[in-house]
Amino acid sequence: AELCREEYPTWAGMVLWVMAELALIGSDIQEVIGSAIAIQILTNGIFPLWVGVVITALDCFVSLFLENYGIRKLEAVFAVLIGTMAVAFAWMFGQAKPSGSELLVGILVPKLSSRTIQKAVGVVGCVIMPHNVFLHSALVQSREVDKRQKYRVQEAINYYTIESTIALTVSFMINLFVTTVFAKGFYNTDIADSIGLVNAGQYLQDKYGGGLFPILYIWGNRVISCWTEQYDNREHMLDSL
Repeated sequence: AELCREEYPTWAGMVLWVMAELALIGSDIQEVIGSAIAIQILTNGIFPLWVGVVITALDCFVSLFLENYGIRKLEAVFAVLIGTMAVAFAWMFGQAKPSGSELLVGILVPKLSSRTIQKAVGVVGCVIMPHNVFLHSALVQSREVDKRQKYRVQEAINYYTIESTIALTVSFMINLFVTTVFAKGFYNTDIADSIGLVNAGQYLQDKYGGGLFPILYIWGNRVISCWTEQYDNREHMLDSL
């Protein structure tokens, strides 16, 4: 995005900016609606969907405010949110009790039928998101590195590689938990075709029970965390433009 701004004339940069805004709106619609549904779940229906949408929009401004305190503070906030999401679904993963051997075989020897290709592409899209390119490049630029010293640049690259690898590994694990829980809970069941964001939590709650942490609220936490996970990527992309 920065190269486009530097190399293209102003009118071309503006066109690209508008296109990026439209793409961001399109990619964020599901997060906004998902967060509204999650808020409705977590408040036991007290807040209707439109209130959830307003709250979700306002939390962007809260994040913008936090960014004034420095990138490290904002990263810490999102680390806590994503960590909470990972722990929540790890708990649900444990409740589902999937077959460890079958899961390992599926990871090491992946195979697809014609009916599951669409779902597999969707999972890949969840993990390898285009805006991660903007996020990681922006994180690199947020660090002060003496570019005149080659070893400092190489050291920074090594640490950024480790950081990105850890982030994507956590993202992979979360998606693995989600996919496994749904496969265990709904595969070959009569209700599989009617599962959506609104009723998935209740079905999982009925199947696996409440326990110490009610599954319904873990599911609501997962859905709402998807929105917060996207914010940092989007803001760094717009900053670059």
